[in-house]
Order: sequence, then structure tokens, then C-alpha cells
Amino acid sequence: MHRQADYKVRVVTLDNLKAMCEYVSGSYCHKYEVTKATPSRVWVSYSNEDEWAYEHPIHAVYRKTSDHNPMVFLEILRCVPDSDGKNYRHFDLLHDCPQLWRNPENGQWKKE
Repeated sequence: MHRQADYKVRVVTLDNLKAMCEYVSGSYCHKYEVTKATPSRVWVSYSNEDEWAYEHPIHAVYRKTSDHNPMVFLEILRCVPDSDGKNYRHFDLLHDCPQLWRNPENGQWKKE
């Protein structure tokens, strides 16, 4: 028996990913931020303060290209920590962010 697959993965530039993090953080109590980028990976942190104002961040690791204008594949490679195997769900809000485009006249990001 052979496996088959046919799916689409959203691919964005690193700048778009940073804008997406800011967009979804600004409209909800959740905070997303690109915290680290290497030639082949990008780390995005998610935090949501609990009732004692502790953040308990979760980090998602994404694959990226290492060219001049890096492209990030919005498919999580791993989450840290991920004790219950379900922490990836905290990044659904980021993955569902609408397409954002930078206005060349003023540099502001806006929805399509």
C-alpha cells in the first residue's frame, strides 16, 4: 500500500510573518512574536497571561528558506514545550490570519 498526499502549505515572507504576529496580537489578548530566526528555522512565541500575570510562553518552530528575502512555511515542525501534544493549536489564530500587504507609500500593513 502506498501513501498519497496533495495539500497546500501557506508560505509567507519573514516580514509578513512578523506583521501577522502583530496583527493577531493587536486584536486579541494573545501575544505572538517572532523571537528567533536562523538560516533554516524561525521560532514564534505565543503567550497569554494567566490570572496571576504569568505568561507561560509556547514556541512553534517553522521551516524557512535562507535567501535574501526569507520565506517561511506555515507548517509547525515542533512546539516547545508540548507535554500534551496539543500546543500546536495555540497557533491556529496566527495561521488563520488574513493576507496582509504593505502599502508602498507609507509602509503600513493592511488586509487585502
